[in-house]
Amino acid sequence: MRRGFIRCFILSALIAAAPRLEAQKLVPQVKLILERLPLEKQKRLADFESAITTYLSDADWTGDTGWELPLNLQIYLQDVSVSFEDRYSGICLISNMSDLQFYDKYWKFPYMAGDRIVHDPNLYEPFTGFLNFYIYLIIAGEYDKYSPLGGSPWYEKAKAIYDQARFNSAFIWGWDERGKLLQSLTSLDAQPFRRSKYCFFTAFDASSQADTSAVRLGLEGLSLLESVRKRDPEHKETRDFLNAHHMSIAGLFRNDPEALNRLAAADSAHAEVYRRVGEGR
Repeated sequence: MRRGFIRCFILSALIAAAPRLEAQKLVPQVKLILERLPLEKQKRLADFESAITTYLSDADWTGDTGWELPLNLQIYLQDVSVSFEDRYSGICLISNMSDLQFYDKYWKFPYMAGDRIVHDPNLYEPFTGFLNFYIYLIIAGEYDKYSPLGGSPWYEKAKAIYDQARFNSAFIWGWDERGKLLQSLTSLDAQPFRRSKYCFFTAFDASSQADTSAVRLGLEGLSLLESVRKRDPEHKETRDFLNAHHMSIAGLFRNDPEALNRLAAADSAHAEVYRRVGEGR
């Protein structure tokens, strides 16, 4: 009974882990935390959260039709206004609610309550430029799952925003760090991890359709993942990916004890899960 339940659970996890891009659009959940602002400014920004939500959900981010991606955005604001302008500093946590997450505490921008937030890819503004940069990083990370290095065009869009931001000296705070982040995600050293995501998600999809190529693709992904862990045992993106998908990956190898042992060695944080899957529990 337990063995049958585990197998059903693994299959469900595999199917859930492999949403295809043609079924998607940006669906944001925005939380704006204003408690550190003066009461007067809290009142002025009462509609800011809904304006950000509308901005994120209404913009055409990729040009694809029928495209959906959950997005969680939390912004903690503080007032850093100057005599001639309302300014804010923000601490931001943005994620796809799964395996992509970014935290940034180096953000300043001007904003006058009631101003319309406009999505214009050709115009850099400190507020929208920051948001757009991270949205493109998340979109890039998603597209890497569905073709080899498929996120590259969106990493290029993030790079274009970074290049524009460097010319805005008044609000350049944090862009050195964002440039380093972008470099870490797009360097040659990042390619094995990016390719492993494609292998694993293609394997998830194949497994959900009882395709015999699932194990082969999974093993390709595992070999790439092992190379990443060997070079950098603390690689953040790999850790986030495994935290989100370790059960689905284990399901690919439920009949391959050697692969499960390799997986446990590469991902000791979930070694007990892999052992239990190998035992059919």
